[in-house]
Amino acid sequence: MKFSHIGILSITSLALAACSFTPREHAEGSFDYTKKELVEPLQPAPGKQVPQSTNRYNVPETEVDGAVGKNINIIAPVLVRATAAGSRPSQAVGITAVDFSELEGMDDLPSFTWQEVKDTLQRKNIAIEEEVDEQRLKTGWDAERLEVGEDELEVVIERRYEVLLDVPDHRRLVTLEVNMIDKRESGPGRGVLPSGVADTNAEARLLNSMINEIAVRQQGIFKAAEEAAVVNVEPTFNDKGYPAYKIDIGFDAAWPLMADVIENLGFEIEDLDQSQGMYYTNYLRDTGLSLFFWNSRNEGKLDLPDGDYQINVKGDGDETVITILRDEQPLTAADIDRLYGPVAAEIRQRSAL
Repeated sequence: MKFSHIGILSITSLALAACSFTPREHAEGSFDYTKKELVEPLQPAPGKQVPQSTNRYNVPETEVDGAVGKNINIIAPVLVRATAAGSRPSQAVGITAVDFSELEGMDDLPSFTWQEVKDTLQRKNIAIEEEVDEQRLKTGWDAERLEVGEDELEVVIERRYEVLLDVPDHRRLVTLEVNMIDKRESGPGRGVLPSGVADTNAEARLLNSMINEIAVRQQGIFKAAEEAAVVNVEPTFNDKGYPAYKIDIGFDAAWPLMADVIENLGFEIEDLDQSQGMYYTNYLRDTGLSLFFWNSRNEGKLDLPDGDYQINVKGDGDETVITILRDEQPLTAADIDRLYGPVAAEIRQRSAL
């Protein structure tokens, strides 16, 4: 009999649990507070008086617009994730939006952003029904299929969105906003899910997809900019017809760059004259063990004899020619060709830092 009582209790508990099923979107517990009403003011006893009333603790009357109590959706909100460089969640209240700032390598931020918005919608197979270029567009229906409730009823939720791009006159900042403008449900689970948070989350998920698309595109821009920043080096002849190297940056950038390059190749700068574009150096290919504890110069990387060298840096605003001289005599064309690999590698490496 004891076993039977336990079995009956277990079945009863399961039945009660089934009857009290709470969807994960709803809070559990008692919501009696939602039915409370204001009480009448206190009435004094015969011959007595109550203290003078004050409005300090009065509960104001409110007009509730939305869900109350157990009908409030408690699903955590999806946050706008500013994963793209130069992006940040908009500080405006009540909208799902992100702000973008123009970055180096972007010629036209509004055009760039708008194109990535359309690419995102295309990738997600969401049609564009109306469009005002770089201002606003309306999408077709975007379907989401879910199973809801204790019985895992299927529901198809379809939403349409409006995408807005706010562009100031200077065009260096933009605000991208996503709003749900229409919604419909179908299937056995229709009406089970509360609205509100779920719809705002759908807006945030679509906006985050657009931000991610922009972040991916940015990587290509940054890579191209980085590659463009690397200096090109090629053998040439200077204005006197001597063999030299030409780099595609102006003198103002080349002069300090070459100081770094020269020292890393193993030259020690003993004197310099920027007005003449001349570095006076000493080259030592093998620093030797005797210098180990006090000499900080780099070991020579070039197949050159030890000795004194002059390195002439001469250029304009667009390009610079570098001539290497030993004892005031320029290196030969064969030397320039033979040393091209390590010299060019060092210039490119230092220019990319």
